[in-house]
Amino acid sequence: MQVLQKRQTKDNHYKLRDNMLVKYAIDSCKGLPLAISVIGGLNLRSDDDWQNVIKTITKKDLETEELLSDYDFNLFGTFQLSVNQLSERDQRLFHSLGVFKAVKIPIQSIIALWGLLDISEDMVTTILKKLHRRSLSKFVDSHSPSCVLHNLIIEYLQQSCDRQQSVMISNKNLIDGYAKQCHGKWFTYPHHDDYYYQYLIYHAVQAKEDQTVQNIMRDFKWMQVKIQLDNTIYNLCEDMEKAIDYLRSNAIENWKQYQQLIQLLQRYESTLQIKCIDLVQIMLTLDYDIDWIRERALELTKETDTEYWKIAGINQSKVERTIEPFKSKRIGKTYDDNRIAISNPSFGNLRIIGTEKNDHEDCRIVITDYETSKNVHQIIPGQCHICDLAISPDGHIIAFQSSTDGWHVYNIGNQKEMHFIEENIQILQDQDFDELKFCPVIQDNDIVLITLDRKQVKVWKIEDGNKVCFINKMISFDQNPRSIEWIHNGSKIMFWWKNFDENNILNSDSDSDDNDEKVKGCDSKAHTKDNRIKECQVQIWCLQSWQCLKSLSVPTLLVQRENQNFSSFHDHKSFRLFAIKYIKSDVESLVLSYGCKGGLLMLKNYDLRLWYNENNIKKNFHLFPSFINDLDDLNVSSNQQLISVKCDQQIYVFKVANSKLQSYIKLQLSNQVFESMFIPGKNRLLVYNETQALFEYNIQGENLQWKILNNEGNNNDKEQQNKSALNDEEILDFSYTYINNNPVGVHLIKKGDNCKLKVLNLQQKSPPTKFDFALDQQYNTCYLFDDLQSVIVIGISSERVVVDFLSKNDYKMQQKILCQYNTPNNIKNFIRETRYRKADNTFITVIEELKFWDSFQDCLTIFTINLWNGQTTTYIDEDIYSYCRCTYMDEHYLVTFSAHSSKEALVQCYEIGDDRHQTRKIALQKYSGKMAYKITLPINQSIADVEFKSLPFESGFSQEEWIQKWEGKDGYLFVIKILEKNV
Repeated sequence: MQVLQKRQTKDNHYKLRDNMLVKYAIDSCKGLPLAISVIGGLNLRSDDDWQNVIKTITKKDLETEELLSDYDFNLFGTFQLSVNQLSERDQRLFHSLGVFKAVKIPIQSIIALWGLLDISEDMVTTILKKLHRRSLSKFVDSHSPSCVLHNLIIEYLQQSCDRQQSVMISNKNLIDGYAKQCHGKWFTYPHHDDYYYQYLIYHAVQAKEDQTVQNIMRDFKWMQVKIQLDNTIYNLCEDMEKAIDYLRSNAIENWKQYQQLIQLLQRYESTLQIKCIDLVQIMLTLDYDIDWIRERALELTKETDTEYWKIAGINQSKVERTIEPFKSKRIGKTYDDNRIAISNPSFGNLRIIGTEKNDHEDCRIVITDYETSKNVHQIIPGQCHICDLAISPDGHIIAFQSSTDGWHVYNIGNQKEMHFIEENIQILQDQDFDELKFCPVIQDNDIVLITLDRKQVKVWKIEDGNKVCFINKMISFDQNPRSIEWIHNGSKIMFWWKNFDENNILNSDSDSDDNDEKVKGCDSKAHTKDNRIKECQVQIWCLQSWQCLKSLSVPTLLVQRENQNFSSFHDHKSFRLFAIKYIKSDVESLVLSYGCKGGLLMLKNYDLRLWYNENNIKKNFHLFPSFINDLDDLNVSSNQQLISVKCDQQIYVFKVANSKLQSYIKLQLSNQVFESMFIPGKNRLLVYNETQALFEYNIQGENLQWKILNNEGNNNDKEQQNKSALNDEEILDFSYTYINNNPVGVHLIKKGDNCKLKVLNLQQKSPPTKFDFALDQQYNTCYLFDDLQSVIVIGISSERVVVDFLSKNDYKMQQKILCQYNTPNNIKNFIRETRYRKADNTFITVIEELKFWDSFQDCLTIFTINLWNGQTTTYIDEDIYSYCRCTYMDEHYLVTFSAHSSKEALVQCYEIGDDRHQTRKIALQKYSGKMAYKITLPINQSIADVEFKSLPFESGFSQEEWIQKWEGKDGYLFVIKILEKNV
């Protein structure tokens, strides 16, 4: 009666309230508000009118009885009563609305549909308001008018006419109406009509418009608008998949082209800046070999006045085959967002937990749906450093470790933090555990996790969704376990720890001399004065029975003879055990990582005492190939058949069988890898790098070129590797510039053990090689500069830095070594900045020296080389830093932000010299945190000093706003915005 009351005047309501026929009619609607509201819109006056309505409501409709089994009355007949009161034209227009989905429909889409019948925009609004009064639709009259149809109204409209014929015709009318409004240029349709961009492909498929479907999927500008409105590529790819299914079922041969487009979008999703995306420009510049996409992008450039650019050509010389990423995502926003964790897709949608702006005031912990890239939930912990993250297999419980107050556990369903309960006593929400790991599977509907707290391991269970309860399973150790791991699909737990005092070992190792007993083969016995064996203990426990199933010792140090290309025994840092993974495919094994070396230890018949016998150890311990010389970030797939290893800036994936490495493939990566992990239950590897890009690689993809390993002996694969390398070229570096207004490129190429330069003419689509030049040693980087008709190459090794100058003379390359700088031991060099100063023909390079002692230590070296006379200057900053970053550099000045180990942060300025004047440090400013600096640099000799000005940092200011606020006249102005960091 309350629903009916909204449709009546006050006087009429009192009359109807006491009318038994009205009450009976309402009861006949079984309490369905929509039906009662429709009856209210009939404007019934007499008892005869109500009796006729009751007859209709209670009359059984055999045609719709099965469809409307949930409603025990004639629902569609009730709707028809209202429709019958419309004019014939309005009835026809109303029935045409059945083409739409039961969502908000902008009036623009209805105008497109009815516009073919010469219905004006004002008339459209009038008709929609009339339908609203009859409760046949809901009309929202705002600055963006829209209409919503109840899903039961949609079913009524679609059932009331010839289903098969009407669906196709109605959808064709809608598509024709859209095409008329945008003149066939789909991307020009008004952007505020989100229904159009959300469902255009759907309606084109329903209309069976084959050519229209293909035209839409070739309109990159339309796709661009859709991606921006959806804020993800997921919806577009999903719509395109359905369109591809339609084209394939209708034997349209080029459906595979659109599958290529989807794969391209997914592969490069992490690089797409959705808010300002230009899909046409992206298609012109991405590195791919799909001709039709690039040709179509070129066609679209002619339809607007926007300027576009493209790569004229790229060197197609043979390089080593590596795996292309299958998908990519963007997780995080800053360099400190360096940790992620993933759920198990076997228990729901794959979710990722990561951080945004870690260590900043507006730090956030974000849980993201992997497929849709949509944020599921976020937590704002305040300014803190998030050290570690964890997520339950179903993705509903998350945990994070803060540097200030330990671990926190949250239920993202009820959005509440969970308490730890031990012996029915509530303890603190945050716990200072060393490690916390969720069981990778849900067992008996329980979410279980383990914690490591110094020398104690405990098992906990999530109860009632709001507490973490200790389940009376605990182990105490004499030593601190180095790591805890779930193995055997979550049914067992592995721990390992060291059985010695590390400081004593370092001291005893340093006392040994060349007269000590020589170590034979692959040995781990430390021949110290007390002849102690340094070993690690590994235990495997059953979660259910809470009993130790296996306990064994493995060597702490791995040593091998120098003639087998291993470092000496004294290089204990490189050969100390730091990671263990468990693997069981055909046989039970451990993956042992000793830093520079590692391998698979077969546990069958294993005894530590056999380790010191050279023949026995070759049978039990199988080393990684010799090119794996820096093991890091070990991962084992769920099926225990794949191992991934990070080595330098590459990731290798190995197939395993019978505790042996059978074959491998390589992922060539251009950025530092933060983390990598296999997706549980799948042979898909996720790689998260320093640019906050997450790449997915399909390790079971087609046409992967697995390289077979020779397992005869531990290191006999080197010959095979060298043979393979002779046939492959690897581009180490490249540089492009303009010389005399002509685009020129140079590639630094490694082939086997040799290097060469390949100079290219980029004016042509397929640039021919102008000439090659073989180099006499290994180099790392190459540089071209505008209008410098020379190539500069730099080689960096552990012993020296070599700068070579190659000039073109009479169409021949002449090589001249400009500078050689010998570096101390235990130093790793990185090129941070380079410049070419045209005024005096000087090449400048800044090299960071990273010293591996007790901790990382940085120092800077600045070279200047006059390319006319070969005169060089070398400036070495005598200060040692725990952190150093080049903030700004031009032809004359370098500004750095650095910190000493004492935590004192500095902003420093260097004046770069030449062959007559030495480089020198000209200014230093202590940094107090949360400050923004304006630095005015001298631009002529009349201004001798560097001027520092500072103000408290104000969040939200853009760089342009700072420059405007601190505008200067006498110096080159730039702004450094520095947020407080733990440096």
